[in-house]
Formats: sequence, structure tokens, C-alpha cells
Amino acid sequence: MPLIIAYTYTEPVIEKVPDAFFWGCEVDRVYQDIGEKKELKKLFKDCHKTPPNYLLIRSLSELGNSLGEVTQLIAKIEGFNIEIISIEENYNSSKFRIIKDSKTRELFVNICQEIEQKIQQRKLRKAHGNNRLKILPPPGKAPFGYIRGKDGYIVNRSTIFIVREFFDRFLLYGSLADSVRYIEEKFNKKIALSTAHYWLKNPIYRGDLAYKNQEIIPDTHTAIITREESAQIDRILKSHRLVKPRSASANYALAGLVKCQQCSSSLRISHINKKKYQDKYLYLIPSQCPRENTCKALKYDLIFQETINKICEQLPLLTQNFQAPNPQIIKRELEKQIEEKEKILLQIKQLVKENILDKETGNIRNYKIYQEIGKIKQKIAQLPPDNLTKISTALSNPQFWTDLSSAECRFYLREFIKTIKIIPINEHNNNWQIILDFIFS
Repeated sequence: MPLIIAYTYTEPVIEKVPDAFFWGCEVDRVYQDIGEKKELKKLFKDCHKTPPNYLLIRSLSELGNSLGEVTQLIAKIEGFNIEIISIEENYNSSKFRIIKDSKTRELFVNICQEIEQKIQQRKLRKAHGNNRLKILPPPGKAPFGYIRGKDGYIVNRSTIFIVREFFDRFLLYGSLADSVRYIEEKFNKKIALSTAHYWLKNPIYRGDLAYKNQEIIPDTHTAIITREESAQIDRILKSHRLVKPRSASANYALAGLVKCQQCSSSLRISHINKKKYQDKYLYLIPSQCPRENTCKALKYDLIFQETINKICEQLPLLTQNFQAPNPQIIKRELEKQIEEKEKILLQIKQLVKENILDKETGNIRNYKIYQEIGKIKQKIAQLPPDNLTKISTALSNPQFWTDLSSAECRFYLREFIKTIKIIPINEHNNNWQIILDFIFS
């Protein structure tokens, strides 16, 4: 039976320790180094006594910190008459022990270049990983509204008001295109819709650091928007995903919400201008009705008024019977979890101070706990309002809706309604009724 060993090296700052069953075959012993190369030294000592037949390795770059160091160690291992098999580089010792032709030489040169590239990438990723452990911003230019300081982002007083007004406008009207137009007209600051959407989703503006590996560290610098505002933005963006892109920022309150129950088609808004009338006449028309006798157009104002009537009638009953855990109880429980994790952070600090933990290990553990705290804080921000009954009382007042603009009506409708279904009762008389599909029903 051939003796098979394996070796892995893991940088704890940037990698996870590989699974024991990674190799796909039975291995007699695995030498596993994490951060230091003590096991590699032990591997050489054991090879002096009992050299194995095969050494499996993920990448030859794990053997050293430079190409010269790697090639020296390869020669040393192969000097024990051990067959090295590298998975990532497709390297077998027997294939390259004697290089006879130009094709094999070229292949070996390519492997050496690949090893050198991986070593450089690992060094770069480790440097970035160490910056993450120190809670430093990622490399690159600071987002608009901030400048880079010594230890993190600092608010740029000359541009922060533009970003703040952009968020205020979006929170008020829920329209991305309108918010972009607004700051262009008011501040002569032109940005693309994709950039504006990036601002809305970017954790930086919420006071958190975000890295390319999707990890987020909370409360690292001054936030431009609060946790509650960021949660509200997330809800608005989520409601936008339920409707077509053109309807998401449309001026009309019912845009993207109305659907015909009979033909399953969504209803688009169309308008007719007549010279003898000063106002526009708005209609809801099925966009893709499959029926031979297509469903008839409906007057927009009638559907809108009936929707408001239904909200005023049904919303108080729904919120009264709404069975859900008390948000305040959940919030207190989540805050208790944060307190416990903050106590752990203090304990780690003390362990590092007493040299029980080394600084790097302490930083890694701190980093993970900061991430966990960030996730809990996000959960707190996304809790439903505990004053749902008071909100429903306001929305159930018809006067409340008459005082709002179309954009403001659209904002509130999408906060509470998923779909408005139209059910024809008598097509000849154009009679119909509507059913509201509430988000929390």
C-alpha cells in the first residue's frame, strides 16, 4: 500500500480551513498549517524517517512566500523520492523531474508564473485582510459625501448636504428618477440612475464599512442616514421590485399595483387629452389581455377612489386582528444579544492585554463579533413599527389621502398594499369590485 500524505497552508485572515475530506481519496496523514508553518517543518522531519510515496497539495504556492523558496522546497521534497501532486497547477513530479522537450519546458514556465502570481495575490489579500481587522476602509476613493481620514471615512462638509437632500427626497416621494432630477436642478449635480441606486444600497452612508467579500462592520464612521431611514429605504426598494421598472418611479399612485383577476394581466395607465377639457382623462387598460373580447378600460379616478374607500374600511380591522410578536419584546431581546457580544469584546481585549491571546487572533475574533453585531442592528432597524394601530388610524381617514400628492399616495400604497385586484361583475354594465392584497395580511 502506497503511503499518502497531504499538506495545506491557510491564511486565517483571508481563508477558511479546508475540509478534511477535500482530497477525494484516502490520505494517511494531513499536515495542516494555519498562519505559521510549523507543520511543514514537521513534515520534513517525518520524511527523513519515513518518506511517503505521494504528497498531495492544493497549490504549490502554499509552500513558500516567494517563487525561489517554493522551487527550493519542491527540490528538497522530491529529493526524498516523493511524488508531489498539485491539484490547482496540475503538477506531477514525474512529469517535470526531467524536462526533455520545449513543450514540457513551456508548461513548467507557465506553472512557475502561476505560482508567483498566486503568492503576490495572497500577499495583497492578506494586506487587505489586515486592514479589515484594523477596521480600516477598503482601498480606493471615498464615496461621494466622504473623504478618507487617517483611521476611516470623514464627512465631507462641502458635499454631504447634496447626499442628505437626495435621501430626504427619496424618502419623501420614493422615486429614484425624481430624486436624481431634483439634485441636478437644485445643485447642478448630475448622477446616473445606477449611481443613485448604489447610494441607496451602500452601507457606507449608513455608517458601516463594506468590503468586497460582502462583510459589513457596523458603526465605523459618521452616518448620513439613520438605521430607521435605511430600513425604510430597503422597504421602498423591495416594493419597487414587485412592479415593473417603468412603474416604480411613475407619478401615478396606482402605477404597477393594479391587476385584472379575470385575465391575470396587469393594468397600465393611459391618458387622453381633449381640447374641450382642461384635465387629462386617465384610464387603466390591460397590458396583455389574452381574451378574444379584451377586458375593458376602467376610469383611473374611480379605481383610485374605491381603493381609498377599501383601505379606510379594511385597514383598521386588519391591524386590530394582526397576530404578530410585539416588536418591542423582539427589540429588547436583540439589544440583549448586542450587550452580550460587547462584553465578549471587552473580555478579548483583556485576554490580549494579558498575552493569553496574541493580537492577530484577538483581531480576528473581534472582527467576527463586529459583523454579528452589525447583523443584529440591521434586524432591529427592520422590525415593523410598534405603532401600527396609530398608523392605520391615520391611513383610514379619507382626508389624509386628499391632502397627499400622487407621489406621496404611491409611497403609502406600496408600503401597505401588494396588489389591487379588479374583479368584473357585469361586463356589459361595466360593473366591478376590487380586492386589496395587503402586505401583512
